[in-house]
Amino acid sequence: MVEITSKENKYIKNCVKLVNSKKYRRQTGLFVAEGLRLCQDALKSGKKAVQVFATAEAGQKEQVQEIMAQGEEVFLISNSIAEKISDTQTPQGVFCVFKMLDNHSLLDTIKGNRFVLLSSLQDPGNIGTIIRTSEAFAIDAIIMSADCPDIYAPKVLRATMGGVFRIPIITVESMAQTIMQLQENKVAVYAAALSPKSVPITQVPFQGKTAVVIGNEGNGLAPEIINCCTNSVVIPMAGNAESLNAATAASIAIWEMSKNQM
Repeated sequence: MVEITSKENKYIKNCVKLVNSKKYRRQTGLFVAEGLRLCQDALKSGKKAVQVFATAEAGQKEQVQEIMAQGEEVFLISNSIAEKISDTQTPQGVFCVFKMLDNHSLLDTIKGNRFVLLSSLQDPGNIGTIIRTSEAFAIDAIIMSADCPDIYAPKVLRATMGGVFRIPIITVESMAQTIMQLQENKVAVYAAALSPKSVPITQVPFQGKTAVVIGNEGNGLAPEIINCCTNSVVIPMAGNAESLNAATAASIAIWEMSKNQM
């Protein structure tokens, strides 16, 4: 174990850059998990910690010692350095650097019957919540367009509560092409959108292989995406609200897809 005392240390600068830069994460193929729970979840999923950073206080905990024991490189840092690295107001004092998961797997390798597709979402919190909800209701995979928030961004990682390590997540360049490919594989794909052909989501049986596409928080789904889908669905609402938050709409869609499987 090596002690680091300077915030200008090259390893600290690298770690901070990984936390703050999506571009740098992609360039290096690395990301940072912060906090005891998230680091444990990553290790339990089979990830190998390239580096572990821990404060002396955190290192007194048995769970943190177990994390440190699994790191290829382990560094002891001060509380002030932990604050520099941290994306939270109250750092727990433990950080792990991991290699990114392979999120560009071929669609024909996906197994299962229920999928959630996310097209051009913007809010990291929504992405994280949808991943967490999908794991809770045993969705088989999440497929995201490449312009969605980075799943390795700190806010997304925290919001998933470790779900990002346990559910298959695939990033695709063309959502329209992906939808057509899914349909070729006998997957019925429903756009969560208001259109002339939309039906209440409660009337869809969701039998066999099915998927629901959730769109951008402000603009919804692009017409070309809706037109590619098998059909469109809407969530019936009795109140006066014009629309639902993307994560809320996705959660309702996930429940409708899953309720007959429980």
